[in-house]
Amino acid sequence: MGWNTSALFVRGRSIDEVVGSLPGDAGFVPSGERLSADHAWRHTPGQRLYLAEAGGWCQMWDTDQRISLDVGDLLESGALTTLKGTRALAVLFAGVSGVYGWWLYDDGALVRGVVFQDGEPVVDVGEPLAVESRAGIPPWGPDEDFLWTVINDVTGLTATVDQLFDVYAVAER
Repeated sequence: MGWNTSALFVRGRSIDEVVGSLPGDAGFVPSGERLSADHAWRHTPGQRLYLAEAGGWCQMWDTDQRISLDVGDLLESGALTTLKGTRALAVLFAGVSGVYGWWLYDDGALVRGVVFQDGEPVVDVGEPLAVESRAGIPPWGPDEDFLWTVINDVTGLTATVDQLFDVYAVAER
């Protein structure tokens, strides 16, 4: 079974800046927990975000797949303003349903977006990234390894399982 999560990588922004730019109704607060990357990438419970800073990038993992899928809409609504003036990469891992995708933003504008379902492209916006031809999409379509190749090419980050993530939980209302 594949991964089922999403992530947003934002260059040159802190955890506080990224969390602070989420929509006001999101209401995420630090839980005080720090958990492993393996937990952040693959586990529930939901209603949590997992954030870390490394190599000049803030990464936010969302196993409920809320934020990364809506970056464009959130930007239009006035949220995620921290993406202005920098580069951001949103990725989707939905292995159970065979859906994988990534969206690259420069200064808040989408420059590349691609989504595959069952190995076939269903969204293809912008010019392909050099990594797409260099790494070669597997015959069965993108998978976790291919997405990590894209992440590494754009951010310089690798899948570091011993990295710790700050946990943010939905605020009680």
